[in-house]
Amino acid sequence: MLAAANLAQLHHLGIWDAVMLSTAAEAGCRFLLSEDMHDGFTWNGVTVSNPFADPIHPALRGLLPKAY
Repeated sequence: MLAAANLAQLHHLGIWDAVMLSTAAEAGCRFLLSEDMHDGFTWNGVTVSNPFADPIHPALRGLLPKAY
């Protein structure tokens, strides 16, 4: 929660977005899918990617079904 509070303050994120991002970083995730946060924002090794963005993040393309 302290990391999330600092993240929210430093990067002007909502507290719950910051909680999700800091938790993803703590868990070792590489991507966080979100249509609410800034697409491409990276923090502590986690990149926020909007799965509905066009074009989709190149690294994410390989993880999604071929329809994308």
